[in-house]
Amino acid sequence: MPSLQTIQIIALIQGFFLLFVLFKHKKNYKSTQFWLLFFCIVSVLLFVLGDDDYNLFVENADWYCFHDTLIITVFFIFVRFYTSNRNKFTGLDGLFFVPYLLEISLKFIETTFGIKNLVTYLIDYAVELVFFAMLIYTIIDIIRSKKEKWLLLFIIPLTIIFSIDELTWFFTKEYDSPYYLDSYGIILLSVFLFYFVLYRLIIAPKQLLEKGAISNYKKTTLVAQDIASHKKALLQLMEEDKIFTNKNLTVLEVSNTLNISRQQLSEILNVHLNCNFQDFINGYRVEEFKRCVASDVYTNYTIIAIAKVAGFSSKTTFNTLFKKATGMTPSGYKKQL
Repeated sequence: MPSLQTIQIIALIQGFFLLFVLFKHKKNYKSTQFWLLFFCIVSVLLFVLGDDDYNLFVENADWYCFHDTLIITVFFIFVRFYTSNRNKFTGLDGLFFVPYLLEISLKFIETTFGIKNLVTYLIDYAVELVFFAMLIYTIIDIIRSKKEKWLLLFIIPLTIIFSIDELTWFFTKEYDSPYYLDSYGIILLSVFLFYFVLYRLIIAPKQLLEKGAISNYKKTTLVAQDIASHKKALLQLMEEDKIFTNKNLTVLEVSNTLNISRQQLSEILNVHLNCNFQDFINGYRVEEFKRCVASDVYTNYTIIAIAKVAGFSSKTTFNTLFKKATGMTPSGYKKQL
């Protein structure tokens, strides 16, 4: 078996090359998703560089800032954003770093001042449970959303290694996992992760991150005042006129109604409302179905009949989109009302 140092060097070469390729295509992707994936790769690289037992630069170092808990935190946030299609990072999202910051603070206190007592142990146990919960949530989120399932090939083994590492420490108070799983295991996983992401970037870049839309509209003919008024008119068409209930509705029909070009409507949707035409229309249709199914007016209607009232023309499309939006089947949603 090759030495761990050899595997570290391979992982580092792959990782830095991956960052180079990722940056080369930066302008093509949505900013938030790009930066979260970027920091996912960086968190893994930091672990590879600063592994406690086999640090590439300092013998017997304990660079606790670069532990696997940083990887867990960043991947958790990345998956949450990716599966929910969110585009903005808020201050509240920064709260997910609190367990990580608490952990490195405890490590600093222990290593600098030698303080180890029941209170620090209990806090440490609680923080590690939070990290375990993050891993489980990440796995469930990927399975439920059916997006980027290949990530499970990294997250599930990481969860197993993390669990074994924590159980070893709990029962023996030793930080060395059996067979050096916390070192060999995670760094080997890093090699796999970098290889797979590189493969996706080169072979199927559109499937790795969602494409950004702003670059398609550099020569916009819209000014801020136009954008605001067209957005208002578009939302009025949806919320008051309920134009989305027309199952044959097209982009051209909506743009003609608003008296703007198809290109301008596409820009308003993709750049200023952060969604494409179909997602925008189907979002309203899902909400309309939910409103109708809760109304006494539609008590005797079948689920498919209500879906057609909301503007859906295909049973399969309706079921898929509704479950994606709510995490429930239409029949399951109706039963819980």
